[in-house]
Amino acid sequence: MSESTNNSTSPETSVAPAASAPSWKLPEGIEDHIEAGLFKTTVGAAAGGVVGMIMFRSGKGMRAASVAAGVGVAAGSTYERLMAQYGPK
Repeated sequence: MSESTNNSTSPETSVAPAASAPSWKLPEGIEDHIEAGLFKTTVGAAAGGVVGMIMFRSGKGMRAASVAAGVGVAAGSTYERLMAQYGPK
């Protein structure tokens, strides 16, 4: 057999084009805000946990409330940072 008759076993190399491109795109520089938000959330949860352990030794949900407060502060700070750059001018 020659190579021209053996082409039926070769893999297909062409790729079909995408049906359509996405119509939306993330704003430029949003990665910095996401990273800052994750960092603030981690620090807020850790600080809230430490405060909860020191101030509320009996527990009863107050430790979890302290952690939640730290996470809430971090989320609010990240939201304000995003609105300062991307919000209405």
